[in-house]
Amino acid sequence: MTDIPIEETVQRLSRRPGYRLVTYREVGLPFWDVPIQCRLQKRKPLGVLDEFTLRCVEAGLNVSDDVARFLHLPSEVTDAVMGRLVVKGHIIAVPVKDRLAGTVNEDTLRFHYVISESGKIACAELAEITPEGKTLRLAFDGLTRKYARIEESLWWRPRDLREHDILEVPAYPVDPPSVGPDDTSEVSIVLRDATETAKHDLITVMALDGRRRKFFVRAIALIFESADRPDEIQVQFAVDGRLSESHTLAFAKSEGIRKIGINGSLRDVESTIDSLLGPELLKLRADEAEVAAIRRTAEGYKNQLAGFEDRVSTATDEQKEPLVDLTNQMAERLDEAETALKGIPVRVLEVHEHRPLLMEALASARERLMIISPWIRAAVVNARFISDLDRLIFSGVSVVIGYGIGNDGPTGEADRSAERKMSDLAKKYDNFKFVRLGDTHAKILVMDHSYAVVTSFNWLSFRGDPNRPFRDERGTMITIRSEVDRLHADYMTRVEAING
Repeated sequence: MTDIPIEETVQRLSRRPGYRLVTYREVGLPFWDVPIQCRLQKRKPLGVLDEFTLRCVEAGLNVSDDVARFLHLPSEVTDAVMGRLVVKGHIIAVPVKDRLAGTVNEDTLRFHYVISESGKIACAELAEITPEGKTLRLAFDGLTRKYARIEESLWWRPRDLREHDILEVPAYPVDPPSVGPDDTSEVSIVLRDATETAKHDLITVMALDGRRRKFFVRAIALIFESADRPDEIQVQFAVDGRLSESHTLAFAKSEGIRKIGINGSLRDVESTIDSLLGPELLKLRADEAEVAAIRRTAEGYKNQLAGFEDRVSTATDEQKEPLVDLTNQMAERLDEAETALKGIPVRVLEVHEHRPLLMEALASARERLMIISPWIRAAVVNARFISDLDRLIFSGVSVVIGYGIGNDGPTGEADRSAERKMSDLAKKYDNFKFVRLGDTHAKILVMDHSYAVVTSFNWLSFRGDPNRPFRDERGTMITIRSEVDRLHADYMTRVEAING
């Protein structure tokens, strides 16, 4: 995976004609590290046709037609090969004299060929090249069932996934690969660019030479829902920031949607969100297609602005002035599009917009910030989060975090540590309330009087807990002040009742 934030990748890949992105998840794609016993031969300096033609000349077949008949090849082919060997200096073309005239007749010029010293040396070196056994380690993709080369620095072990709360995608079939001669062709393709075998040709794959170890490669699973048929779900995979069609197709063929529990779960939370919003707000919610069009326009301006800024940085003084004008115009258009988006009083908030909004709220709240989220996971409440939260509270902003659902609590030491750190902040500051509500089905974010978000996106655990079910994690953003204050007041009443 690159260092590009996941949300940027998701946003870039979120547009799919006829579908809408409803959630995403960081996952581990299954691979096996496979030690393969192979038979290799050092790559010869001459191709097969060149070698056999040279050996024919060495054996005394010194006319092109004779070589062609011996090798069962068209005479045009052997003429071309022998011409190539002449250029390399391995054979010498000697004009044949007319038998009667004793001179060379240029109208019927023919040659016979003799091997040169260079050709003799080449034949001797070719004879010394012998096959050798070697064990090569390749990765075998558990979904596409293809061999590949994966840098070991990108390997994630099963326990690494567990420690980072990353969902494991099951291999299909579940068994590791068998290895034998039938794999020779595919392995040969993979080895073409391998450094340690660049000067060798693969003769055959022999067998497995040791234990196969399972590992994973991090990827992003993007879950799309058909705009016309909500029951139609598609999952795409992004590896290193790019969509991998081979993994997408293999996952679909393996019935992966059913295996990882996506079917039937995406719509389970709609009623909770709708009840919190109420019928009046639902009526005011803008048309999704209209909002999506404004968002796409803003994204387009943002990309163009970045392009102009890059060009300005490398432009000459003469080129710079018109580019600066274009950059300013694009910045104005972007500002207009973003203002139009923010001006919609009730709109759908896409899943990839949540995390940037949370981080922005931590950075820019001036009066109050409320976060209601069922679970706390260290993958989100990390050192940076705690630092930003501490700075915000210290600045005098009133912060409320309500969490907890049923008897569920942190499952790992890192998660328990994250919870303890926030408890310590609550003891340190009077303007921070950290309260376990116990039945926190809703997920709420309120910043100042500016906006409130009601969603199924777990604000404090969205990158963790691979066992949580897949949900439509789009939300609704409200910028109507009276409604923002109403949501804040409703939850403050509950927090104060518990907090005393």
